[in-house]
Amino acid sequence: MTTEARSDYLRPFSLTTSLREEIMNLREENEGLNIILKQANKSIKKDKFSALEYGLYYIKKVEEDKKKKKFRAADWMFMN
Repeated sequence: MTTEARSDYLRPFSLTTSLREEIMNLREENEGLNIILKQANKSIKKDKFSALEYGLYYIKKVEEDKKKKKFRAADWMFMN
């Protein structure tokens, strides 16, 4: 296996490892009903975790919008 093929094969594992490190670096603080995640060590960023969190939120909103949308037969009719 070439080095490029090996790095492509191992990329999901290395990204999962870095995401795990970022998640393990966070600590939870509560302010009333809000949950705030703060970094324990400032040298490890939380960019991947934040991107994952926003992605999951976006997927949740899209799925909720699909459930709220009512079925209209006119939307499915193709007329020339």
